[in-house]
Amino acid sequence: MKKQFLKLLMLGAFATTMTIAGCSKDQQTPEPEENLGDSNRWITLSGAIMGTTAGDGNGGTMVYSVSVNDAKDPNKSISVYDNGFPVRSQRTARLQSSNDGSTLFNIAYTGPNGGEFSKYKVNGGASYSELSDKVNIASYATASPRWVKLFDNDQTGIAVNVSGVKITTGANGTYAYARGTSTVLSLNLQAAGIKTYEQYEIPLSTTEEAQGFYIGRLDGPVLNKAGNKLIIGASRSKYNPATGVADNTGTVKIASKSVVVDYPSLKNPKVISSTVSQGNTNGYRSFNAFLAEDGNIYQATQNGTAGSHILKIGQNNEYDNTYVFSLDAALGVTGTYVDAWRYAGNGIGIVAYSVADKGGYLARIDLNAKTATKIAIPDDADLSFGQYQGFVVNGDEVFVAVTPVGKDGNIYIINSRTGTLTKGAKLLNKAGNHYIGVF
Repeated sequence: MKKQFLKLLMLGAFATTMTIAGCSKDQQTPEPEENLGDSNRWITLSGAIMGTTAGDGNGGTMVYSVSVNDAKDPNKSISVYDNGFPVRSQRTARLQSSNDGSTLFNIAYTGPNGGEFSKYKVNGGASYSELSDKVNIASYATASPRWVKLFDNDQTGIAVNVSGVKITTGANGTYAYARGTSTVLSLNLQAAGIKTYEQYEIPLSTTEEAQGFYIGRLDGPVLNKAGNKLIIGASRSKYNPATGVADNTGTVKIASKSVVVDYPSLKNPKVISSTVSQGNTNGYRSFNAFLAEDGNIYQATQNGTAGSHILKIGQNNEYDNTYVFSLDAALGVTGTYVDAWRYAGNGIGIVAYSVADKGGYLARIDLNAKTATKIAIPDDADLSFGQYQGFVVNGDEVFVAVTPVGKDGNIYIINSRTGTLTKGAKLLNKAGNHYIGVF
């Protein structure tokens, strides 16, 4: 039997009413969403405006939508900064889009509207109609939550945050551990309401906490094949136990971690560890883990001691430490860092990465063969995918926006099956700005 409950909450200074809807216990088993491609969909370009420093993206976000055919046409020119629509956010908006590109989802990041979830109907060009249903989650996940949508046909978004980290001392006044309050919150994307949320402290092992480690960020949640667990990526921060001062020099690392919680209740957090990598698994502003057709989850790492890895989480919701996929080894370089990536189906992914904190590159990876091939976009020292958010997978084609900071660039289209690269529309830029995604 499906059980639902309804209650009203009051948020902020206004009496904002929102629905908290309970989820069905007969949870539908998710599958990777089949994408046959749609030549009639909109593709939204997103551009970040500089704040005080070129490339910082702190001045807000502009969007502009084009047809698939225009996005693929190298004779077309697009200027999101001259002709686009400003999405509400004081800094870089956290954007997602519906599968068909017809709706843009946004959570404003910091500022007076920080934490506000809103939706826009995509009409083409600079025409975006803001829909009336919205909800502010700042009271739960702060004004700067991180979030992604689940791959459940645009039904649910998951916002996460870690706040209020504090050091606890033992009876003799010596350092014991540091922990923050972790929030995991599920959003109804269709009716713009909070489904449910949970808050808890999530400890690491006694040994790891004694060394000063704690969970500093959560991000990149993904739903498992059974539909009963969320796997949430985590970064580890560190204090010096002797001084109580932050110590993130990176000279000491511990195993990569993720947090597993029950779904849809979001209860019972459990930490799982990898022996393959010592990197973080939270990503930054994009998806960082995906459910593949084989029923396993594949997750990228960042800041590891030996470059980035793609980790495998089995259907038992534990890391499969027999699966070793080093991006350094696959590309024959040292110091890879996955800024963002997107699973394209059939075991293939497109990865945006840097090498030793320099440059911006794309690669096509094969999760089954554990191989990576660099994609031949132009090299440019000013190209960075550090704030990159969105790829569009349309059938076999993956659309990526590529612009060095302050320079014009292009949309590039990669055929995920063949690896063929096509240059699409020209992207006109402004000083200090860069394009950060397609949706």
